Amino acid sequence: MPKGGYENIAEAKSAIIDYIWRYYQTVRPHSFNDYLPPAEKEKRYFNQNLLSAVLN
Repeated sequence: MPKGGYENIAEAKSAIIDYIWRYYQTVRPHSFNDYLPPAEKEKRYFNQNLLSAVLN
């Protein structure tokens, strides 16, 4: 959060969304996901299932 705060609610919402999608989903590891970020875990899950579908 900026030291002076946000100029308006739209700016605050944008900053929150940016945090969630750029940091929380792609950088921050989660113990529930074997210490992988959610986006990486999801990518591996779909790649594995896609590969299984192709091979079977």
